[in-house]
Amino acid sequence: MTENINVNGITAGAGSSDSGSVTGSAEEQKTEKTEKTQSAEDIYVYDVPDDEPVADKDFYRDYTGELNSVKTTVPEANVVSAAAPKPTGKSGESAFAEENRTAYETQGAERGSLSYNSQTSPESDPNVKINRIYTINTVISMVTLCAVAAGFFTGYAYLKCLEQDLGLSKKRISELEDGQSPVTAETEEYIDAVSLLDEETISESAIEIPEAEVEIEKGKLLLYDSYVGYSWVPVISGVKPNTYKKENFHVDDNYRMEYVSDGDVSSYFGIDVSSYQGDIDWDAVRSDGVEFAILRIGLRGYGAEGNIKLDDKFFQNYENAHKAGIDLGVYFYSQAISVEEAEEEAKFVLEQLGGRALEYPVVFDWEPVDTVSGDDPPRTEDVMPGTLTLSAIAFCDTIRDAGYEAMIYTNKKMAYIKYDLRRLTDYPVWLALYSTELTYYYDFDMWQYGFGQINGIEGDVDLDIAMIR
Repeated sequence: MTENINVNGITAGAGSSDSGSVTGSAEEQKTEKTEKTQSAEDIYVYDVPDDEPVADKDFYRDYTGELNSVKTTVPEANVVSAAAPKPTGKSGESAFAEENRTAYETQGAERGSLSYNSQTSPESDPNVKINRIYTINTVISMVTLCAVAAGFFTGYAYLKCLEQDLGLSKKRISELEDGQSPVTAETEEYIDAVSLLDEETISESAIEIPEAEVEIEKGKLLLYDSYVGYSWVPVISGVKPNTYKKENFHVDDNYRMEYVSDGDVSSYFGIDVSSYQGDIDWDAVRSDGVEFAILRIGLRGYGAEGNIKLDDKFFQNYENAHKAGIDLGVYFYSQAISVEEAEEEAKFVLEQLGGRALEYPVVFDWEPVDTVSGDDPPRTEDVMPGTLTLSAIAFCDTIRDAGYEAMIYTNKKMAYIKYDLRRLTDYPVWLALYSTELTYYYDFDMWQYGFGQINGIEGDVDLDIAMIR
């Protein structure tokens, strides 16, 4: 059942630069212009947190090139006027050379310090300076290309490592399926492989499988999740599959489900309620065909405090429902993060029951919580599968020791990948699967299949079917 509980309470450098004049010699200004290059590590940024699944690993290119601009300086004497373009042809070239030589001689005569020489000084020759610029740009380009190549080689090596890891994971799953690496009660190896997609067996036809079918292939179950899509989950040995025939489940026009075997109805119709349903007319509920009800007796908040609270309507519902002739069970909405907290919850339930009679079990209802953006994460966010399984056992054993029957509430996803069902075979299961088609593989004793209208209750209420053994 979905609890609408508020997460905060319990209800079910910027740098600065100095500007100024530029002084110093040309050589000093020249040294300030540095060439910026980037290494392979600068070009490629790998964003691969250690705690993400192998399939989610990726690398991203984050590169920006930056080159210092270079302004060339050509002696004014060598500038050819646009009004007098450079002559072409061999004769033209000779004339241009002669004109240029004459200019140099004229300047030398005037200054007394410059004479024409066919091999001019490198510092004064503009062609030499331009060649230097080309050389610098070429070196920068080569360094950049080498860095990019190094990055590609690094990325290729990284992808090869991912491929190897994926191959090892597939091999491990294959060994589990073939019995070469048996799963025992002391290990939880099968949990590690739960979210790994088997690319060799999932095809387009598999993705189009109707939800009504339970797809089993080579010891694996096909699980669909709205966040990750389809995944193969290993079938757990030692856990009994259900033997119900899908065609025996029937739903009438009022959305009431029953199980008919050999012409006889072998199920009970019921509901589960809490204080959210307000005041209930239990006589009207019974007259509408409800045979049993599971009442919420209390809850633990999923805020930081994790306080335990009694359901405001429990005692009222218990008395009036029993008077109307409806069989009852109770559930506790748990947010336990340890075995000790689960035991504390069970003791709270027993204290509130005070020996009151129950026809149906006391249910351990632990559910993951989705928080609204901006809210603090729930206290149960990091509860491990082993801890949750042991907590369920502690709760149920405490209830049984007091003389009541105990039960575990779970949905399909939690049963497949969160609980270790091998350790829970001694307890009946209340399955939450909002569908009239059975798509759960393992055995169960009660099924919360949807919600609807019941006389005597304002608004929708959860609908259930209990199987007769």
